[in-house]
Amino acid sequence: MPESSNGLNLPESNSNDISWKLGPRDFVLKNLKYIPWIIICGALALVLAWLKIRYSTPMYVVNSSILINNQGTASGKGDRFDALMLSPGSENLTNEIRILTSRPVMQRVVRNIQLTTRYYNIGKVRTTLLFPESPFSLEILSPRLQQTDFGLQITILNDQQFKIEKEQTTHIFGEMLNLAGNRLVLIRNPNVNLKTYATPVFYFSHQSPASVANEYLGSVKISQLNEQSTILDLTFQSENQELGRNFLDALMKVYDSLNIEDKNRISVSSLNFINLNLDTLEVQLDALEGRVRNFRVENEMFDAEDQSKMYLTNAELGQSNIDGMDVKITVANLLQKYINDPKKTHELVPINMGIEEPALATRIGEYNKMQLERDNNLKTTTENNPLIQAYDSSLEKIRRDMSEALNNVKNGYAIARDKMLQQKENMEGKLRSMPGKTLQLGNVARRQKILEELYSFLLQKKFETSISSASIISNSTVIEPALASLNPITPNKNKIYTSYLIFGLLIPVGVIAAKELLRDKVSSRIDVEKRTHAPILGEIGHSDEESTLVVLRNSRRFVAEQFRILRSNLKYMTVKKDNPSILVTSSFSGEGKSFISINMASVLALSGKKTVIMEFDIRKPKVMESLNMKRKMGITNYIIGRAQLKDIIMQVPGFESLYVIPCGPIPPNPAELLLDPKLDELMREVRENFELIIMDTAPVGLVSDSITLGKYADCTLYVVRMGHTYRKILRLVEDLYIEKKLPGLSLILNDVKLEGGYYSGYYGGYGYYGGYGYGIESGYFEKPAKKKMVPVHKQVARWWGKWFN
Repeated sequence: MPESSNGLNLPESNSNDISWKLGPRDFVLKNLKYIPWIIICGALALVLAWLKIRYSTPMYVVNSSILINNQGTASGKGDRFDALMLSPGSENLTNEIRILTSRPVMQRVVRNIQLTTRYYNIGKVRTTLLFPESPFSLEILSPRLQQTDFGLQITILNDQQFKIEKEQTTHIFGEMLNLAGNRLVLIRNPNVNLKTYATPVFYFSHQSPASVANEYLGSVKISQLNEQSTILDLTFQSENQELGRNFLDALMKVYDSLNIEDKNRISVSSLNFINLNLDTLEVQLDALEGRVRNFRVENEMFDAEDQSKMYLTNAELGQSNIDGMDVKITVANLLQKYINDPKKTHELVPINMGIEEPALATRIGEYNKMQLERDNNLKTTTENNPLIQAYDSSLEKIRRDMSEALNNVKNGYAIARDKMLQQKENMEGKLRSMPGKTLQLGNVARRQKILEELYSFLLQKKFETSISSASIISNSTVIEPALASLNPITPNKNKIYTSYLIFGLLIPVGVIAAKELLRDKVSSRIDVEKRTHAPILGEIGHSDEESTLVVLRNSRRFVAEQFRILRSNLKYMTVKKDNPSILVTSSFSGEGKSFISINMASVLALSGKKTVIMEFDIRKPKVMESLNMKRKMGITNYIIGRAQLKDIIMQVPGFESLYVIPCGPIPPNPAELLLDPKLDELMREVRENFELIIMDTAPVGLVSDSITLGKYADCTLYVVRMGHTYRKILRLVEDLYIEKKLPGLSLILNDVKLEGGYYSGYYGGYGYYGGYGYGIESGYFEKPAKKKMVPVHKQVARWWGKWFN
């Protein structure tokens, strides 16, 4: 058996391993005495949770949803009609979300709901935002102060007067105030009752729209319902429900207005281009009409000869094709002139002017889109910004590309026109016989026809553009207006109460668990039962008596009754033994082995049995000292042959049937002395003269004396003291029990304190029922002597030891 660091003989392990863990049920039952403390901690946690909720600023969430119409028109007339009517095309929802949360949009929202000036009521614990109404309003008279961020605290005295911060001067509402050379006025709102506020102290803050917008950027959250949906969910968190509703409603209105404004800009640009060219064509047509009228009057021109009709028809057909090509060339020239005009550098380019060139139309669309993006960015920056300069560079490149494309288009038209002109000239050769004046008049008329067709074309486009401009609608639809939650999302009462309660309960439970984990000594019956299979014969409570001998003839003390119960239980272990010998041992000194031996012998002697206590703890004897008896010859004298049995037997005063055999002088070799054959003779004589033998031996965890004496014993009482015996010592007990190194091993739990726990002591029946009228105060037992007053510092030391030992 190996020896531990503290000198105790401990087994390394045993084959019959038992559970050393304390189960949840056992843990709860063992610590029932701490339930009041757990309840108090839980109640304190709930109080703290209530204070947390009471003095936290509640935050509400406001929700709304908006539909983005990104599927284009449903008329089924194709892309040309969509472009004509300026209907919305496919939108990128990520871009729309970015627009909704952009700073320029937020600034417009702040201005629309007048959030540049905010008012607060300063309460005793927290400050509350006042919206939409406040007891007063700010009017700034100095323009320079409008662009300055500032705030002011005031205390309202009554409906007419107030004070500024800590000043003693009283001011009147409507009075002009001078703030660092700037003028402002506070106007009282008579519709707001001052009694509804926690305190008369208020604060207002004036900031620029950009500053306020930056504060609320993080409050707005926008998410897509799902990947296939074009519905956006908008949420806004604020301590003020009305502010959240107004903010989201204003945000959706601003987004609608931005869409309409962008589309109107394209429409207006197209109308300006058409009107400009209509005025030019009208002047040219008036001039041509005058020339034709004058030519006919001067030359008296009539209808051509019948025989030239066929040639003339063919010539006119060719000329008609040439005229159509001239119209296209003219439109291309006008468009190229408009693009190359330096004054129109940042203007939008008209679209759908009848030039059937896909590449040109694509470049015009890119150009107009980039112009709009440049204009939007100019709202928040200057033209010197690298981003704007990058836009200018890209726009210049696209203008060059469009001009080059127009040159290619005109070259193509010119080639086609040359072919048509060649065919026409063939027909004109056949008409050379026609009068020159007729031909000259026809040329003028054809020029007039070209201008008339171009004029009609532009009039038609103007009409179509006007219709599309009048039919412009936003590409968004509000599905659900802003709606605030009835209950605040923070503080979450259920979550706070639950978390605080759990935390409050975990603290005492954790302390108890830590105490249980760190405690290395036996504290309850369950500690013993969980660590050894050895049976528990009985329990002995704590004794405050000054005398070791507590079991007297007329004693009805609680501890004395426990020894009487132990006597009854012991009968079952010695029922078949004649003159049984009982060995009493423990793990180490201080566990009450001698206390148990003396009182066990006393209670047996009181039953009429002739009982003797043999003081076999010859290394550290305590029996004689505990009984206040003087030492004389004893066991060691008998073994060495210098005394007989009658010489070493002593009767205990006050007892007729109780005797003591002291150990005698302490020898230098106790272990070898107990191996002397003379000891067998002593034990035989003792059995012949006494009915019961109590052998008070040395601790088995320190020396081997008890194992040596085990052959003389019929049963063994192993003393385990609560709060004193180490838990790991119980491995030694288990080893002794399993290997039967000591005969009839059973345990006695000593110094059991009745603290109200389920496992504090129940074997004898008194500790368990102590709370039900069967304990010390039940009237069945003699009341213990009054305890002496213990100094405070000793009480603290006891309390500390109770919790942490």
